[in-house]
Amino acid sequence: MVRSFAHNQNPMATKTIRGFREADHPAAIEARARVVTIIDSIPPEDLVHAIKRAPSLRGMMLGYIAEEMFLKFLRKNDAVSDLRQHNDHDRSMNKADVDFLIGGRRVSVQLKSIQTNSICFRSDLSMLHASVQNDGSDKREVRLEGGEVVLTTNYRVGDYDVLAVPLFPFTGQWDFAYKLNRSCRRTTSKKYTANQQRQLLSTMEEITYPLTDHWSTNLESVAKSI
Repeated sequence: MVRSFAHNQNPMATKTIRGFREADHPAAIEARARVVTIIDSIPPEDLVHAIKRAPSLRGMMLGYIAEEMFLKFLRKNDAVSDLRQHNDHDRSMNKADVDFLIGGRRVSVQLKSIQTNSICFRSDLSMLHASVQNDGSDKREVRLEGGEVVLTTNYRVGDYDVLAVPLFPFTGQWDFAYKLNRSCRRTTSKKYTANQQRQLLSTMEEITYPLTDHWSTNLESVAKSI
């Protein structure tokens, strides 16, 4: 039952042409809390079907699933300690998804997934080939060496230590490939000056399977190279 209330009892109520809006009313708080239980109320097979039939939802979900599996991998790795996960919605200071201690040093990692539609077989290389989108979701001001400020979605060289990519599309297993930030491609976009191109990463990184070009599945080995 929705609880009755007096409009004049809440000074924070917002008046509209239809009446008063009270976000902190007990009934409203209860309804918002109920939203997160929707997933628990849905049979697993219905949830899976909903995800599979909606490409936009599937893409978003796969990113979060990959992140969850990467965190699971890190937690089970005896060489990893003091794992810290960062807020997806606040990257003003930290551009990494996670950082942790490994081999006596702190390593920051940005996790990105293979773009499904980019996957192909390169007959000239006799291997699978795909692209990984390696940039931020929103434009923000990036301060470069010398004090120059650029509005861009591109990551700056050094924003994180290691790029990690799940190899599931290639292997069918939750394996991960790693590449040093400094080994990632630089942008060649003509909208940036030569100095800006030197300091900004490309928004697209290429990956093959079997791995080549500075990629490795050995996290400890890559960490030692930082």
